[in-house]
Amino acid sequence: MKIDLVHPVDAEMSWLPNGEDLDELPVRLVRQAGKSLTGRASFALYRRYFEIIRADTPELRDLVYRLRFQVYAHERGFENPEDFPEEREQDEYDGRSLHILLRHRRSGIMLGTARIVLPNQDDLASSFPVQAASGHPLLHDADVSAHAVEFSRLAISGERLKRCHIGSGENGGKISHLLAKQLFPFLSVGLIAGVIELASENGYPILLAVMEPFLIRSLRKIGIEFPFMDAPVEYHGLRVPCALLSLHEACVAMKRKDRAAWEIVTNKGRTQELALIAQTKSERARQAVARAFRLAKRPAPIVLGMPGAQPKTRRPPRQVDPIVRRIV
Repeated sequence: MKIDLVHPVDAEMSWLPNGEDLDELPVRLVRQAGKSLTGRASFALYRRYFEIIRADTPELRDLVYRLRFQVYAHERGFENPEDFPEEREQDEYDGRSLHILLRHRRSGIMLGTARIVLPNQDDLASSFPVQAASGHPLLHDADVSAHAVEFSRLAISGERLKRCHIGSGENGGKISHLLAKQLFPFLSVGLIAGVIELASENGYPILLAVMEPFLIRSLRKIGIEFPFMDAPVEYHGLRVPCALLSLHEACVAMKRKDRAAWEIVTNKGRTQELALIAQTKSERARQAVARAFRLAKRPAPIVLGMPGAQPKTRRPPRQVDPIVRRIV
């Protein structure tokens, strides 16, 4: 059930000064709010107190749907609570999706979740939500779709995060509002790590997504660059259709950018090896990755919104290019 993304922490922190206690890190993080996402102390904090598990039982999947309802219907106001009388947020893609949960180690509180949507081999043109957001040939190519999954439904509960405890002794206590805000990018990266491992382990070398700009920027800071990004669309705010065209190459680039982040996200290279196996498992898989890189260079019609988006928030075409430039 548990994804072994990390090894025991304390034995691997040789970079900490002698006598340094990881329980001191929350105080230091608050004082250093706004500094680089890639600080090793911040990643150590994530590894110490949080873990990723697979939601591979009916009971855990029920927790996923309840958590999504809390985040989307109550905390962020994306959905109308009355539309979900059973207080579980689900859609038509959940039946062929694999889910993960982010858990606070000490308390067992489930505070985050994400999923990968598997391709519909009987109808590859309608496999993923991103296909409704963009008309780009890359996202509608059958050979690419057959070897891709879509990362979606990332949700982190700020209310549950505040109930978690970090540290011990005089430094221990519930997470403050400032520290919760500081931790959000690291928790998102942790869920991305789980998603990348889950996709690679199941033999899919390509990862599609419709992502918020802040998450794209956070991932870029640790070396995860998106070779493909289409024009932004409006769906509960600005979202960008994008793709990691080779999970293996993304891991290699991350190692060059930030070794500490690479160790966390790839479990010291294990995920990178799985991604390489997924990409080279067959000639069709290799060709699908190569084809994805070729198709990513083609222009595509601009789509201004996803189904269900509010018409008043759509942006005219002349505003799309500046948005893209601000993101990248």
